[in-house]
Amino acid sequence: MNVDELYRLATWYNNQFVELNRLYRALLEPINHNANQPDKRPVESELNALTEFLTGQHFDELSIEQLKMLSSLGVDAYLGAEGAAYVDASVRTSNYDPATAVQRLNQATQSINDTRGKLAAYLEAVNGLDFGPDDVVAEGGLITIRVGFQNDVAINNVTDWKDTAKEWYDIIRGLSMACEERPEDVKVIGAATGSIILIMAGTAAFTALLAQISKHIAAAAKDVISVRMEVENLRQKKLLTKGMEVELKKIEKEKTDNAVTAIEQLLEGRVKGQNGDVSVALTASIKKLLTFSEKGGTVDFVAPDVDETEGEDGDGAQDGSLKAALIEAKAAIREYQGERESLKLLSDGSERF
Repeated sequence: MNVDELYRLATWYNNQFVELNRLYRALLEPINHNANQPDKRPVESELNALTEFLTGQHFDELSIEQLKMLSSLGVDAYLGAEGAAYVDASVRTSNYDPATAVQRLNQATQSINDTRGKLAAYLEAVNGLDFGPDDVVAEGGLITIRVGFQNDVAINNVTDWKDTAKEWYDIIRGLSMACEERPEDVKVIGAATGSIILIMAGTAAFTALLAQISKHIAAAAKDVISVRMEVENLRQKKLLTKGMEVELKKIEKEKTDNAVTAIEQLLEGRVKGQNGDVSVALTASIKKLLTFSEKGGTVDFVAPDVDETEGEDGDGAQDGSLKAALIEAKAAIREYQGERESLKLLSDGSERF
């Protein structure tokens, strides 16, 4: 993760912190009372307020690398849908024990405050040096796309660079043709280090299609991981026979092999090109994206800032057709991010399958 990403993550977290900390502490107060006093106070109101806030948290503006940083700081378990599940497991259980709930909520608030301290110190240091972030974001109705090259698709030398450029040209070409656009309509606007991240800007139609395909790839990954987990579960229980393992491995391979066909079927009617060269190019793009994901590569998006509640004339900078396209792209990105988070929970944070 580079300076810009960490700076933006610290800013985002700082904006979330006040209400997050307040709601956790508001729930902790009556539960702590119930753990130490004979008279019991209701907790439903505070519990509902916290879980509603957590389930309503959006991570649209955070990249995969920034989400990984939250995970490495240990605070991701107390944020968003995962945080709501943690709170429910602490309080809404059949064997609910106020003392145990206090311990779990104290653990959450401690992590939330520790993370705030670390990120706030970073913000203070960077601001003190007058070294703010560079704004590497798409302009002019385009949407920021971040492609991470890591694990088996890492760029380690110029040969990797050359091969990667060709693969991604083919990916972009197929998707652009399906949108009746040109590959050169996708701009390269920056790069970041850590694992190498290429920052691109794509049209709303191109980005929506890439997000839809990425969502289906994440869903295919979940299917494969589910099979692998079943194999491991049977192995742990010493119920796995050689025959069962062979059959489950066959199912796993079928799910991977059938992913391209399944994605093509799901996209029927959603893309403009369905025949001839366009169809061939799109299929090649899907196959290459699937391979890229299997080898550990990542695709990420920064959802466009567009008000879905305003009328078409609410923003003079966007005409009606562009605004509609941006709203569609934003919805596709959110669907992908939801699938990605579901995959993260299933695979314990692994992006590979």
